[in-house]
Amino acid sequence: MTYNSLQFFPFFAIFLLLYLLMPRVRLRQIVILAGNLIFYVLAAGTDMLVILIGTSLIVYAAGRAIGHIYSGYEAEKEGLSPKEAASLFSGYKKRAKKYLLAAFFLILGFLLYTKIGKLFDFKETAKISGLLHGGTILVPLGLSYYTFSSIGYLLDIYWKKAKCEHDYFKLLVCMTYFPHIVQGPIGRYDKLLKQFGALPGFSYERVCFGLSRMLWGFIKKMVIADRIALYTGAVFSSPDEFAGFEIFLAVMLCAMELYADFSGCMDIVIGAAKTMGITLDENFRQPFFSKNAAEFWRRWHITLGAWFKDYIYMPLAMSPRFMKTCVSFRKKHGNRAGQIFSSAIPLAIVWLLTGLWHGTGMDYVVWGIYWGTVIILGTVLAPEFKKLTTKLSIDTESFGFRLFQMTRTYLLFVIGRMFTVTGSLEGFGKLVFGLFREHRFWTVFDGSLYQHGLDYKNFCVAVIGILAIWISDMLGARMHIRETLSKQPLVLRWLVYYGGIVVLLIFGMYGESFDASNFVYGGF
Repeated sequence: MTYNSLQFFPFFAIFLLLYLLMPRVRLRQIVILAGNLIFYVLAAGTDMLVILIGTSLIVYAAGRAIGHIYSGYEAEKEGLSPKEAASLFSGYKKRAKKYLLAAFFLILGFLLYTKIGKLFDFKETAKISGLLHGGTILVPLGLSYYTFSSIGYLLDIYWKKAKCEHDYFKLLVCMTYFPHIVQGPIGRYDKLLKQFGALPGFSYERVCFGLSRMLWGFIKKMVIADRIALYTGAVFSSPDEFAGFEIFLAVMLCAMELYADFSGCMDIVIGAAKTMGITLDENFRQPFFSKNAAEFWRRWHITLGAWFKDYIYMPLAMSPRFMKTCVSFRKKHGNRAGQIFSSAIPLAIVWLLTGLWHGTGMDYVVWGIYWGTVIILGTVLAPEFKKLTTKLSIDTESFGFRLFQMTRTYLLFVIGRMFTVTGSLEGFGKLVFGLFREHRFWTVFDGSLYQHGLDYKNFCVAVIGILAIWISDMLGARMHIRETLSKQPLVLRWLVYYGGIVVLLIFGMYGESFDASNFVYGGF
């Protein structure tokens, strides 16, 4: 079962009804935990659930152990001077670090094991017993997401930015929470735990907000992304058979396909959580309106970028050893070179790890290097770009220049997507070569373009869907659409809701003859 499968709709309807009928917070927590476990078993199987619960026990035990050590420090530091307290804390921190590293070895080690297994093309198994055979790996649903959230939770406790959770039941509810277990957002457990401790009762407005956002997410995924995938899938599976124009159209569409797919999932899960009174972190903020690559990645998959910033980039950039190296580099090569060095090295490491997080093949390694290089060059050459626009008397605040910047960002994203969309660097080479092969523009007019998985009518639906997303993002940058809609007359509101349902029922890709595709980021 996935969020866009037909089985999910009755599951969520029954779950939400039971949840809203519960009169007390503890009962609501029990319903959420039961829903989490049922969803995970239906989506991944009992063997995967055993792995997830095992991970939760490790995280809980390590968090409690670190918290217990620090409680001893809090009791002993009374009456000490700041210098004495700091000296005392270093000893306690060394003791806590042992539990942190042990937990890291277990939970991060399992993630690394799956990544290495994929690198060597190990066969995936859905059963623990399948691991007895050579060359197999077990990849639990949402592994990358709950692993990152768990690591962040333990690091926050270790750095004394958050307190450990003493109630295992609450932590298990948080870790297995079905709206974010599959592909995020990568949540902060301390924030979620506070919300799970004060689950609100029924609210008509809140439920309507959540369901309407879910509806828009289903339209993005099932009407737009899955429809575009019929054409792009055909092209990318055998690029040698297609001409330049057909490949160009596919690579331009695949960016919108990925956006509709991933942001559609975020709308579904954030909307589902909203119906329960839980606020998940936003993962998108109109990314294709970005003016440069760095801004784009602050708007796309926001929680992943925030995780890497908080737990990789900042610890590296602020580590005493690296700062000392930067000072020496600056003295030897000048201030600007030192500034470039201090930001470029952590960025390069972050983007290499980001590529490996997405996949272990060379295509994702090159993808990470590509984005790291683009962002570093954009940062390094920013003063030169500013001087050039001033010299050429270019109005950088004009609509035309902003449109140029947004188009450039979109094309950079498309090029990056080409590295990985076929599954290999060889496929990337075929796409690049194919772009400059015979173009065959006439396929648009003779109808042959519409014989590759998507006929003319479905192409029109896809284009209208893309326009709808762009208009929605433009309006969303200026207003809160759902709040604005909620203030409209009742008849108008429900006409919009029913209209969305009709669009989903008529144009959605589902049914016995259609194999519902999983969300793209669910595989990372």
